[in-house]
Order: sequence, then C-alpha cells, then structure tokens
Amino acid sequence: MSFRTRVVAKYRICALTTVEIPKGSLLFHGSLEEFSGELRPGGDGLIWFADSPKIAQLYIPQSGMTMHVDGDSINRPDSNPHVQDIQRMIGIDYDYSEVVWEDKGKLRLKSFPLPKGWDHVPSKDEVTKLLEKLGFEHERGHFKIRFGKNKILKPKDKQQGKLFVAKTKEPLKVWKKARGESDLMDLQYHDLSGFKNAQQAGVDGVLIDDYAQSEEYGNFGHQSLGLYDVKKLEVKSIPAQYHEWDYKTKGTPEYPSPPPMFFNDL
Repeated sequence: MSFRTRVVAKYRICALTTVEIPKGSLLFHGSLEEFSGELRPGGDGLIWFADSPKIAQLYIPQSGMTMHVDGDSINRPDSNPHVQDIQRMIGIDYDYSEVVWEDKGKLRLKSFPLPKGWDHVPSKDEVTKLLEKLGFEHERGHFKIRFGKNKILKPKDKQQGKLFVAKTKEPLKVWKKARGESDLMDLQYHDLSGFKNAQQAGVDGVLIDDYAQSEEYGNFGHQSLGLYDVKKLEVKSIPAQYHEWDYKTKGTPEYPSPPPMFFNDL
C-alpha cells in the first residue's frame, strides 16, 4: 500500500493533535556532521527528518564558507588567511614576513614586496584571467570562492556529507504542529517549550512546517519530522552532497528511487 493511500489515524491526547507515521515509512536526514555513533538530537532535543532525499540533501551545505572576491580585492597583501590561500592558488605569492602594516589590526598596508615572479602588482584584469583559467566563473566581475574544511574547493566541487535513511520499525505517534503552510513570520522550529511539553505528553516527535535554503529558489517551504530519539528506527547512511531542487526528478543521484513524499497527507 502506498503512502498516499494509507489511512492515517488522527486523535487527541493531552490536548495535542497527533498523527501516526506508519511502520515501514522512510525518513531522510542530510548532514555534514561526522557522527561517531548513531544520530542524536540537537540543541532543541530533536533529530529532524524529511520525507524526501531531495529535501534532506538541501541541508548538506555545498561549502563551509563562501567568499565573493574581485581582481581589486585580492591583488595586494591581506591579513585574511583565506585571501592569502586564494592568492597562492592563482600564483600571487607574497612574502608576508616582509609586509609592513600601518596599524596593529593589519587593516592598512604601509609597504610590501612584489609577489614572487612578478615585476609589478597584479592588475584587476590579470587576477580575473588567473581565476578564469582555473575554471572560476564571475558575475559582473565578482567570483564566488567556496571553502570546505578551510580548503578552497574547485569550481564545481561540493563538500561531502551523508544522507541518513531511516525506516520506522513500528508506528510513531507525533504531534501535528504543522498547519500545511510555512510562515517565515512564525517559525515553528523555535517552539522549544512546545517540543518539551509534547515529549512529556508521551509522543515520539513533532511534525512542523519548515524551511530549507535553496541557492536557486531561496527559502524552500516543506514539512519536517522531529524525533526525540532513534530507538524506533532502522538507520543507514550513504555518502551524499547538496543537490539543487529539481521538480522533474523523484530523488537524487545518491538515492534516485524514493517512495512518494507523504507528510502533506498526514
């Protein structure tokens, strides 16, 4: 029986509207965290799952940090070590032991040697060509440089994360806080006291309206299931990366054939 044709019981216990997640349901959690053991709750006391790998993998950041640079911002010595990494990557290698700063904060240059192998300070156009040669693309002269684990990522590289695939070993009773439409002015995942009260009422978790971040679409509304533990789940993980949302496909390259999304039917 498919997720969309299952009959889901709704009832009230301790003033909470609850729904049942059927036994055998598949849940997905994307993360960069390196778990030494099983999945564990975060600071809000819950472990969050989506009903689709496409949504879960939106939570695996492409990079740990992104810098936007242009030819004029990285052609001279800079106290920022990430800028220095970019400079060395494109062949602008300053001897920073010889750089003199006007202030202790190293915000203003007083004097500096030319980079090794250069007889002049690289121009904006020269820096632009060096970045383009490595495959970086610019928009109106600005380049997006991504870092993963403090290392520069190649133009099309992404950080490697994990997709956790969880199968319910028995039905789960959860508080249905979701109203069917996400609201940026009323973020349901901030209701920490509500989550604690629901746990005390004896439910397994909470279903909320949530938001993911898509680089192409921005804030992406969906529903998330937060569970207080993984005791009623059978969990496995596979290597996975961020993939931009695609309306045409059912899954992701790492998990191409998931069951239909079902949270909205609860």
